[in-house]
Amino acid sequence: MTPTLRDLHELFDDMSAAAPDNRGRITQLERRIRRDTRHRATGTALAAAAVVAAATMFVPTVLSPGPTPPHRETTAAVEPPAGLPMQFTSNDGSAYHRLAFATLTKEAKKASLTVPVSGKPLEVAALCPKDNPTRFAGPGVLVNGKPSSSWFQQCLTGERMALEAVNVPKSADHVTITFDTANEPCARKQIEPCQPADWPVAVYEYTPPAQPVEPASIEDFPRTLGTLKLAGQASGVWPRTSSFKLTVTSPGGYFRVEHRCTGDLAGRLTITYRIGDEASQGAWICTRGRPTETNAMLWSRKVPEGATITVSGKVKVQAGHPNRQARWSVAVYSSKIVKLAH
Repeated sequence: MTPTLRDLHELFDDMSAAAPDNRGRITQLERRIRRDTRHRATGTALAAAAVVAAATMFVPTVLSPGPTPPHRETTAAVEPPAGLPMQFTSNDGSAYHRLAFATLTKEAKKASLTVPVSGKPLEVAALCPKDNPTRFAGPGVLVNGKPSSSWFQQCLTGERMALEAVNVPKSADHVTITFDTANEPCARKQIEPCQPADWPVAVYEYTPPAQPVEPASIEDFPRTLGTLKLAGQASGVWPRTSSFKLTVTSPGGYFRVEHRCTGDLAGRLTITYRIGDEASQGAWICTRGRPTETNAMLWSRKVPEGATITVSGKVKVQAGHPNRQARWSVAVYSSKIVKLAH
């Protein structure tokens, strides 16, 4: 497998640590509130000053009229980060609305945002660093103090804005979501120290499409990849199909497994594999790129010539919605030698 994919399976286990207060941010908010008080009553100004002193804040925001009642946007920055819009619609028709935003920096490595829970799915977003994302410690995410999601691994696949689902406690009417880059891992932590970076982050809620949306088709896997030959393949659309099983015959060598996915939630689709009686370690993130002869994802042990072996897998989408479908396709290649990644 590639170094990036290999490193991904060593990540996401460290707990975030507390970070020092960002006093500069509080000063900025105080200046903003003083400007607002020119048009507000004295009592409103005193209430706003009390909010600034709190660890998390509510700042009124005027929203466009619509079927959803306006929310008060929680913010830990004076201006919203560019690239994290107030509203947008995904390719599958899901309507997103921003509830809160903040920016993590080298000095301010932690931000907590308290947002309302309306019953719609909540997601967190981050703008990925423009430089090599494997070098940077990404934000860990906690909901009410409990770890909820990984550190935006979609940044490793070239996405500009990464979105991830968060777990919301049942019957909650508000949750506090904390972003923290202190002591978080990076994909290259075994090679070099993780580097700090600015991370604009936000919390969104979305309205899913009213009907299931069919994902785009997937280009067929090539019959050969250099000396590798296609031995079997399976495909399906989650959540209609969430498992597969293939029986293949060995030419006297090894089997290689690859997969590809489409759909707005394709980046959250993972597959756990079993090759024969051996289970692969962990769940494998789906990719959109084309396979090459040497950049292999997963190899089997050596299998005697003529022996048959079963390759099976289970498909899962983290916090997926049944109307936001994801298409997946798995290919098994055979080879007499192992082609190592570049």
